[in-house]
Amino acid sequence: SFHVAVCLLLGAPLGTEGVPRGIRRFKSADMGVPIRIRGSEGGLAKSIRGLNKVKGLFASLVHVGDHVVKGIGKTGFSAKLVSNHKIKSAKGGHDILAYVATPNGNISNPGVLILIHEAFGLNPSIAEKADALAEKLNCVVIAPDTFRGAATTFIPYVIWLALTTPQQRVNDDLDDVMTWAKSRYSPDKLAVMGFCYGGGKAIRYTTSRSPDSATVIFYGSPLIDPTALSQLKGPVLGIYGEKDLQFPTWLLDDFRRALREAGIEFQLEIYEGVGHAFWSDMHQVEKGVEPVTAAWKKCTGFLSQFFSNSS
Repeated sequence: SFHVAVCLLLGAPLGTEGVPRGIRRFKSADMGVPIRIRGSEGGLAKSIRGLNKVKGLFASLVHVGDHVVKGIGKTGFSAKLVSNHKIKSAKGGHDILAYVATPNGNISNPGVLILIHEAFGLNPSIAEKADALAEKLNCVVIAPDTFRGAATTFIPYVIWLALTTPQQRVNDDLDDVMTWAKSRYSPDKLAVMGFCYGGGKAIRYTTSRSPDSATVIFYGSPLIDPTALSQLKGPVLGIYGEKDLQFPTWLLDDFRRALREAGIEFQLEIYEGVGHAFWSDMHQVEKGVEPVTAAWKKCTGFLSQFFSNSS
């Protein structure tokens, strides 16, 4: 269904989860708590499932709308125009477009940050953030195009791109980006950061391919499997909005419990009064808009500490 497609795009729960036999559990982004119904799935259970799907669809549409209203996608752009480097894929033979940002002057931080775009593709907003992060952290920031040249502001195509970009393919491209970064910059440490779609891709990449890297997730799909998370050796920072309908507080509580169970060093910040995609551009940081400025300081402080820690 359309709801399922949008939820898969955004990494959202579909409304039910498997629990011990005889119990059905339904979670609502609005309710914030699970509802458990024993026995077979009767009329009440089906009604609650339908209600959750309607609420989930509304949350999904709000989620996409947040990106449009807050600046991403208001003007046309091309990943080819935004990128300033081409990285040759060792496996596929294709070129991976990327925007590479370096600080003015000498690079004193022997670290590289991989920055993954949201579902609109590699765009000027991501390039702007890459420049600011490179300057602040005094390190190299590489923002690869995981959509392989495609970028759009047309919502149906946004959904299509994300649904047809599997994690395995993203992982392979990020491996090539990592190899290129290591050969070019010889970094002591690596970190992977992403927004929304990119945040979900980031933690699923580090858990499977780059466990020593730090991971930063800005309102992206959390990974709540302790077994998968236990592969990580690097720390995790998650940043979310309290009013994010797509990633409600009960889901973030599950994320927190999974990180603790896996024994991961982590920080999980949930900012009050804001929803999804609350950080649209660097002008918000320059003007001191909250909680964007607080999230910026938390993110850069976390990464600066990781890169400077010799252990």
